[in-house]
Amino acid sequence: MNFAMKVMAVAIMGFSLNAMAVQKDITINANVDPSLDMTLSDAQPLPTSVTMQYIPGNGLAPYTMQTKIWSNAYKDVNIKLANDVLLYDRAGTSNSVAITVSYGGSALTTTDRLMKASTLFPGGSTAISNGSIEQELKFTQGPLTPPATAIAAGNYTGVVGIVLTQATTSA
Repeated sequence: MNFAMKVMAVAIMGFSLNAMAVQKDITINANVDPSLDMTLSDAQPLPTSVTMQYIPGNGLAPYTMQTKIWSNAYKDVNIKLANDVLLYDRAGTSNSVAITVSYGGSALTTTDRLMKASTLFPGGSTAISNGSIEQELKFTQGPLTPPATAIAAGNYTGVVGIVLTQATTSA
């Protein structure tokens, strides 16, 4: 009887192991703006952080990336900075470094700069599904803190806020 009970227990355990399941849950997030977006030129998201290299005697090396603008409508696009860009020392000192942000070779400010749809999408309204022409997004040290200016040692951080809006009229 003992042997029969052992066999039955092993059989029940075998069946219960086969009935086990593993569930893996993955949360998917999406930030959807139905009108505009800016990505890297290969349609990958812009990085959430970048590191500018410091070169003694030369300051912060420029950081560049090739980007595209995507739109659901063939309209002119306004681009601007949300705020002037300053890097602040994380240690809480008063040290800061001014950063210039340029797009397509022109410096951005907190005032809208109009980009014509005909320039962004030279193929016309049918070209919007391919994104805009590639343009360089560039971060450089200056102008309030020119590259030759010595920067105090520290770990600096700041946020670049780029605001895109569609113009209210068609191109």
